[in-house]
Amino acid sequence: MHTKLQHILSQISLNPDIDKGDLAASNRLILQGITSGLNTDRASVWLMSSDKQHMHCAYLLDCDTHFAQPDISLSRQDFPHYFTALDQQRNIVAHDAHTHPQTSEFSAPYLTPLKICSMLDTPIRHHGVMVGIICIEHRQPKQWQTDEIVFAGFLADIYGRALSASERMRYQSELEQLNSGLEQIISQRTQELTQSLEQLQHTQRRLIEVEKMASLGRLVAGIAHEINTPLGVAVTANSHAETTLLALEKLFQAGQLTRQQFSQSGATIKSSIAMVNTNLQRAVDLVNSFKQTAAAGAGQHPEPLQLDRFVPKVLSSVESLLKQHQVEVQLQLPPKFTIHSFASPLATILTRLIENACLHAFNTQSKRQIQIRASKNAYSWQLEVADNGRGMTEDELSRAFEPFFTTQRNLGAKGLGLTLVFNLVSHLLQGEVSLRNTDTGCIVTLNCPLAIDTTT
Repeated sequence: MHTKLQHILSQISLNPDIDKGDLAASNRLILQGITSGLNTDRASVWLMSSDKQHMHCAYLLDCDTHFAQPDISLSRQDFPHYFTALDQQRNIVAHDAHTHPQTSEFSAPYLTPLKICSMLDTPIRHHGVMVGIICIEHRQPKQWQTDEIVFAGFLADIYGRALSASERMRYQSELEQLNSGLEQIISQRTQELTQSLEQLQHTQRRLIEVEKMASLGRLVAGIAHEINTPLGVAVTANSHAETTLLALEKLFQAGQLTRQQFSQSGATIKSSIAMVNTNLQRAVDLVNSFKQTAAAGAGQHPEPLQLDRFVPKVLSSVESLLKQHQVEVQLQLPPKFTIHSFASPLATILTRLIENACLHAFNTQSKRQIQIRASKNAYSWQLEVADNGRGMTEDELSRAFEPFFTTQRNLGAKGLGLTLVFNLVSHLLQGEVSLRNTDTGCIVTLNCPLAIDTTT
């Protein structure tokens, strides 16, 4: 992606307005970023009705008329082909909007009067569901480039984050209204909900810190995918508890509260709070993994490491794992082979690579082996971790270092092990890490400089 677009993405993602719940400010920020980054004439946010039959323009930035909140709606009945395309929840890339099959319906009533030639629509998702689009329009013919389409998609994901913040602020306001006038038991339940809300805010702050990583774009998309499910369940359970509390308060104030109703409502609230806590803990576990991926190695200093002594010490820490999976490790390390590196991060790298091989590399073969080899030249040292397992598919090789990519999610894998290896090698050890298949398995190669620049 072009450096200018990356800079705009970073500035918008880190802007505090996104997480304050102020949708008007978020609209301005995102739409200005689009028109500035893509040099387009118009950009707008459209939100879908709950029945998916209509779409309303929530905010419009026209470089000729500036910001507006026009009273414009589109209906499926009037534009059936366009809405059918939206049902696919994918980008609509119309270089020539007048002739594109998914946008040509707009030619006479919309495009021609406004002198619009090109359109790019990208879906806005909230809790995993498409709730609207960001529409980008230009009055001159325009061939939309791949990085421009990706840029628009990232901004749509950030808008989804703004929707979550707005929703959270609304829940917080409703919760504050419930706090007054309730009996002690209701007050205790409300306090638990407030604590859950604070945990949500804490998790959100952690996620914002993670977005400062160099791989901002991919990580933002990955985090949104992974964490939406537990947070969505937590918010739903929280809302259910609030509704129950309101009903209980009305019964109490009307003098109609029975012991059975009080007991049933208490059980419902307790169940909702348990669901909130369970899902928040899932989110916290993910955040802890994010934190380790982003911050591992902080405060470390390089030191001389003799690999023929260092590596066996690392292996002793995973001895039980090797025995469990019946894996034999063979070392091919020259005597007194010394490098200048970080001890703890290098141990983490080796441990993660061995764990990854034990868990993912082998199928049913009886003789399972991992070889660790080292060499160096005048400028760098190399460390190879090779297994005799099943190898990797082309898709797995191309995506292995992506955050959250895993083939064993059903077994609880988070897909952050090789991401951590990649970050440690590339950022802390200032080297490179690569994966390739061989006739007998897979090899991970570390190539790191002999001298590490500690001033960066």
